[in-house]
Amino acid sequence: MFKKKKELFKKVELDESKKDVRLEKGDFLAIAIALSFYMVPALIGVFALIALIVWIIF
Repeated sequence: MFKKKKELFKKVELDESKKDVRLEKGDFLAIAIALSFYMVPALIGVFALIALIVWIIF
């Protein structure tokens, strides 16, 4: 059991072709926008689920 966890958290070396990746000027903004499209609905869903549970209990 612990051996699998140790393998999971083991540092993985990247390929040589992927080590020199440089982000361009607008890449951070594009990544942030893409992240928001996935995270905002997920967070709203989590908060809605918690609100529904609280509403049912009380």
